[in-house]
Amino acid sequence: MIGFEEELKDFITDAKKIAVLGIGNDLRSDDGLGLFIIDNLNIDDPRIMIENVGSVPEGFTKSLADFGAERIIMVDAADMRKPPGHIELITKDRIGGIAISTHGMPLSFLMMYLEEETSGKTILIGIQPKSIQHGEGLTPEIREVVDKTITSLENILKQHLRG
Repeated sequence: MIGFEEELKDFITDAKKIAVLGIGNDLRSDDGLGLFIIDNLNIDDPRIMIENVGSVPEGFTKSLADFGAERIIMVDAADMRKPPGHIELITKDRIGGIAISTHGMPLSFLMMYLEEETSGKTILIGIQPKSIQHGEGLTPEIREVVDKTITSLENILKQHLRG
């Protein structure tokens, strides 16, 4: 079991509508991990919104609000100065010194903005990248972690939907 699973289950408890946003740039190697996860999540349920938001997640605020997302789970590469593949569930209060890949808006501001505009709560699944150099495809170490993350996320969301 990956370390964030229990915390994520607690985060989505009682939520009727959940949005999962993949953030990143798939032309910068592991920075595309959030998009890869989103593109490979296999959940088809009207209570779950799955969006590839690229490097402009703030552009999806209206659709999140219209959907009525009560919980917003963002997935992105995060430089936490940890070994490649390290995963952490990060709240906006804990995001402080974490540099998030290639985005214009600091993620703590994005999280506050999304919460204000949607009345939902946000959390980030941050994965330490190995490389964010220009290039397509994930590094092998990160691909392995990403595959496990996809399985965990699917299991947690499907279990939540079953009640």
